[in-house]
Amino acid sequence: MRMWAALLLGIGWMMALPGTAQAAWWQAKSRHFTVYSEGNDEKLRGLAERLEKFDFLLRRLHDVTDPEQGSPVQVYLLSNDRKVQKLAGNPNIGGFYTTSDRSAFAVLARGEKTGKFDFGAEEILFHEYTHHFMLHHFPAAYPAWYVEGFAEFFSVVKFPKSGAIEFGHVPMARLPGLVLGQPYPLEYLFARDTGDLSRRDGDRYYGTAWLLTHFYQYNKTQRGKEIASYLADLVRGVPDRSPDSYFEGGLAGLEKDLRAYMRHRLSASSLKSNEMKIGEIVVSPVDPAQGALVEDELRLINHPNADELPAIVTAIRATAAQFQDSAYAAALLAEAEWAAEEKDAALADADRAIAMDARSSRAHAVRAQVLLERAHDSDKADDWKAALTAIVRANRADTEDPVPLALFYRYHAMRGGKMPDLGYDGLYKAFTLLPQSPDYRFNVVRAMAARGDYATASLLLDPIAYSPHASNMREAAIRLKAELDGQAAQTSAEKAKKTGNPAPAP
Repeated sequence: MRMWAALLLGIGWMMALPGTAQAAWWQAKSRHFTVYSEGNDEKLRGLAERLEKFDFLLRRLHDVTDPEQGSPVQVYLLSNDRKVQKLAGNPNIGGFYTTSDRSAFAVLARGEKTGKFDFGAEEILFHEYTHHFMLHHFPAAYPAWYVEGFAEFFSVVKFPKSGAIEFGHVPMARLPGLVLGQPYPLEYLFARDTGDLSRRDGDRYYGTAWLLTHFYQYNKTQRGKEIASYLADLVRGVPDRSPDSYFEGGLAGLEKDLRAYMRHRLSASSLKSNEMKIGEIVVSPVDPAQGALVEDELRLINHPNADELPAIVTAIRATAAQFQDSAYAAALLAEAEWAAEEKDAALADADRAIAMDARSSRAHAVRAQVLLERAHDSDKADDWKAALTAIVRANRADTEDPVPLALFYRYHAMRGGKMPDLGYDGLYKAFTLLPQSPDYRFNVVRAMAARGDYATASLLLDPIAYSPHASNMREAAIRLKAELDGQAAQTSAEKAKKTGNPAPAP
């Protein structure tokens, strides 16, 4: 009886602890991913293992040999679709991918596919991770159909019990559009992006992009060479040529062959388990404070509007109050307060987090941002020194955190004068850690332009300027790219004028 009483008392004490309910959050850490899940079961380790196999597949097929480059992708498995949809502000999705200033992350629900022709959350994740991989390892001016077709091609992978990974399968969610609606006309596929497509035409567009990419991947005849030549010229920036000129019989001839290809049994491929090396996967419980804050942290880093920030700060503050001894909670609260322009509170909570954990790069970074703004306003030497010290400490706390690296460049840009090489190096490293971030890409582009390297700056804008998705950022990239191309041409002409042109051959 005493044993049962003691056990019940212990359970009651545990339930009374703040945040104990959130201790159900677990994480699986692997080489390229950290997967967070509400619950520790086969889904957690299984997803981490499948993601590592998928990453290995992409590296093997595309001869990528830098497995440690870049920040690990964070994947959050939420308990249901409603949470994902509310976070995304979209009632029609089961998962999404984006970047913060510190990491690339994906959010999806734990549920399974509801039907053969539905999109599964993991298919969405593999599609988006393929975009992530392309941006990291071979960003270029690919046409919209190839960017999406490439991601669709790798979105449907299978993991048989043998431990292998199969790829090249038909994306069943696109099949009705292809079969019932017919393939999207190639003259339009080559000419447009994904903007303003209806649901029906969207399925046809993505399905045809997949089909053409599949045709390219498996076709070793002249057609495959023609597509390869077309893509290579786009990447090299060859002056505009009509797509018709690359293909025997023009796009009409290519379309005829593509429709014939669709009527045949399509190939798929497999990578055997003994060919794959995925490394160790470590599963462990998430710190209770971090677990309690997961969903509010996602709200904070998922690009909220300014009018959403006060409610996010209030929610994080309420949870952080339950974990007074958590540096993680204090640092996250400081970051939220800084975003909401509660600067004094942000500095106080950053200092509180640092007092508990001097290795908190996040807290040091918030402190640096507050002090940097203070120095800019006062222009006092002591304030500039304090800001620089905070930036250096943030970098030392985590040398792979891109935020302090970008702040170091910003410090010198704000202070004025000649930018030291270390400033450029820091910004470039931040970019290489997270090249999927459009902010870091734009910053590096502007830095290169400031150094007079207009051609390289223009080239780095290609993934945004040629994005398949219309946006204000894409329009800004197109305008900036035109300016950079003009400056590059002017610089080249001035150099030629100074050196003189070689005399014509007799």
